[in-house]
Amino acid sequence: MTRGRRWGALLAGALAACAGGRRGADAGPFAQAGVVVSHVVATAPAAGGAADAAMAVYFTIANDNDAADTLAAVESALAASATLHDEMTRGDVMVMTPLTEVTVPAHGVARLAPGGMHVMLEHLTRRVAAGDTVPLVLVFRRAGRIAVLAPAVKYADLVRPAAAAPAPPAPGPALRLARSDGTVFDLAEQRGKVVVVFFGYTHCPDLCPLTLANFAWVRRRLGARAAQVRFVFVTVDPGRDSPAGTMAYARQFDSSFVGLSGDSASLAAAQRAFHVASWVTHDSAGNVVVAHSASVFVVGRDGAQARVLSHDEADVDRLYAAVSDALGS
Repeated sequence: MTRGRRWGALLAGALAACAGGRRGADAGPFAQAGVVVSHVVATAPAAGGAADAAMAVYFTIANDNDAADTLAAVESALAASATLHDEMTRGDVMVMTPLTEVTVPAHGVARLAPGGMHVMLEHLTRRVAAGDTVPLVLVFRRAGRIAVLAPAVKYADLVRPAAAAPAPPAPGPALRLARSDGTVFDLAEQRGKVVVVFFGYTHCPDLCPLTLANFAWVRRRLGARAAQVRFVFVTVDPGRDSPAGTMAYARQFDSSFVGLSGDSASLAAAQRAFHVASWVTHDSAGNVVVAHSASVFVVGRDGAQARVLSHDEADVDRLYAAVSDALGS
């Protein structure tokens, strides 16, 4: 895999408990620990079918490590079961064979595609239609758990030749949320600047303060160039994090930092734009913990280019290098 400048919707599968057509076939990449999952798509059940009808999920796995990895299991809150299968034709008969795992060779690729390997979701908990999003967690022996989002498309749209449905250029991520003073921060209005974005929450005990401390260190190291960079912290906990509280939290680390919150619908839209997952859970003492993706997004000056750093990659040196690269210096 080439680790260049790219826009990707990257979910750090270390979901930190912080203690219509061809376009839908490219909803990645989602990555962690050298494994990248891309081209994730689910086939929507036929219209008028049973509400709990099965659906297939396809994707590509690239392994950038020196050792092979194995996809050992798949989970989805949308289905009673998620199993791996291989599809083959014997004579005129199509046969599906259950698989216990999928091996991804070192510096190699495994493809789950129509006519071959796939994930089968069965006994869906709700009706799914084309355009919906299907959440899954892929469990790897080495890379761990990677959360992915699969757009649901019609099977015919998935398998038709690419020339019949050229993919449009990928738009930049959308981010439009309230500041503490009632004004709106709009990422589209930041063109010409580099914007570094992280999603977290103010009650986070470890990962979020560490990430913002790294942001502060990078900003100091940038010197005069820091005026061309915006560091933005977006909450995934709107019930407890008001715009004022989120801004105050962010500015504990640097007075220039922007902290953003909003209503649940606005924040959900922001998370979808960046393909960030989050959910509420509880620790052993019953305290509320918000599990969330741990990626850092470096959005380029044009609003479309970006470098996405997983939690494991977002140390101060690599973050500084990514921001400097986006600045063009």
